[in-house]
Amino acid sequence: MPTYAYKAKNVSGATVTGTVVADTEQAAVSSLDRMQLYPLAMEMRSERMEAPAPAPAPAPDAASTAPADRKPRAGARRRGFRRRIRVADTAIFSRQLADLLRAGVNLNRALGTLGRQTANPAFAEVIEAVRTDVAGGLPLADTLAKHPSAFSPLYVSMVRAGEAGGFLEDVLHRAAIFAERELELRGRVTGALIYPALLVIVATAAIGFFVFYFIPRFTEIFKDLGGQLPLLTRAMIGISDTGLAYWWAFLGGAAAVGTLFWRAIRTPQGRFIFDRIKLRAPLLGDVVTKTAVARFTRTLGTLLKSGVPILTAIDIARESLANEVLKLDATEAAAAVKEGRNLAEPLGRSPYFPPVVVDMIAVGEESGNLDEVLAHVADAYEREVDRAVRVFVSLLEPALLIVMAAVVGLIVVSMLLPIYSLQGSMK
Repeated sequence: MPTYAYKAKNVSGATVTGTVVADTEQAAVSSLDRMQLYPLAMEMRSERMEAPAPAPAPAPDAASTAPADRKPRAGARRRGFRRRIRVADTAIFSRQLADLLRAGVNLNRALGTLGRQTANPAFAEVIEAVRTDVAGGLPLADTLAKHPSAFSPLYVSMVRAGEAGGFLEDVLHRAAIFAERELELRGRVTGALIYPALLVIVATAAIGFFVFYFIPRFTEIFKDLGGQLPLLTRAMIGISDTGLAYWWAFLGGAAAVGTLFWRAIRTPQGRFIFDRIKLRAPLLGDVVTKTAVARFTRTLGTLLKSGVPILTAIDIARESLANEVLKLDATEAAAAVKEGRNLAEPLGRSPYFPPVVVDMIAVGEESGNLDEVLAHVADAYEREVDRAVRVFVSLLEPALLIVMAAVVGLIVVSMLLPIYSLQGSMK
């Protein structure tokens, strides 16, 4: 039977080392749980290190240092395959952790199990760091806050409220549902925009082919034929010649404009102006507004149902808006609530929050079930987002096709006009 060397903390917080005999590593962890020890490191000892008699005193130290010696190399291997921690990783982690805690598994052991089975090495390192801090006596919410790349402020606040209220399993389950709904909404919007994006790429490639390959070939033929070319043909040849001669200038100019635009929207004033333009844009503004309302109400309702104070919940939900204009409205709403007024009153003054949403929030505040009302609003507006995206795409796709056909047709006609002119002169 294998022997496992371990390094653990006891109930007083002191670090202890030793060995335990078990069939598997999971069984060894269970043995430590029964001894009220929280494992920090565990390593199966080799056959030559095992002995029927009790191990001498230095042996546990040597064994316990072995994993520490190997850990940096394991970490190096993981860093070689490091990848971004996704919302899907956090959703799976939350649901599985909630299930383990409901099954009676203690938090330290549950974290160890999830850290070993996750497929994302970067997330496994985060879970291991969280487990170590929890074993040292740190509250779960505090140690999650140390890893903002994996756990958002919304997630940390929900866990903190769950720990304080004694319903951590329910909060984790709710956090998993929230993340899954967010991924579903994002996936529907992204999936609907794939085809228009593909049309833009194909149209750009087709125009580039005509300008840089098709027109120059006809230009050589026209030079051999001689004669005066139609105005449209001369214009197209001029565009093609200019593009071939100064393509580097066009690319440089496009890069410069893109860089200036990127820097502008990263400034507070530039971002505010850009967000306002998005809200007021035809068709697109409807999609942006409904998406923001769905996220805000879903986030706020989930936080309130998890026991988070309303001012903290509004501050976190405000960040989910991802639009500086709407964030300003949410900030004014938070200030009003802090002064003792209702949430619906300041939101009603905003031109971007629909009146029906404001009325439902007012009813929820009056009846005392604001969290449930916000969840219903979020469900309704996620369906509205689907409809708005479908309308936007249904109008965008034919518009792109018409523009693409018009540009390509114009180029082809410009190249065929001299041929028809030549045939007319020959008659």
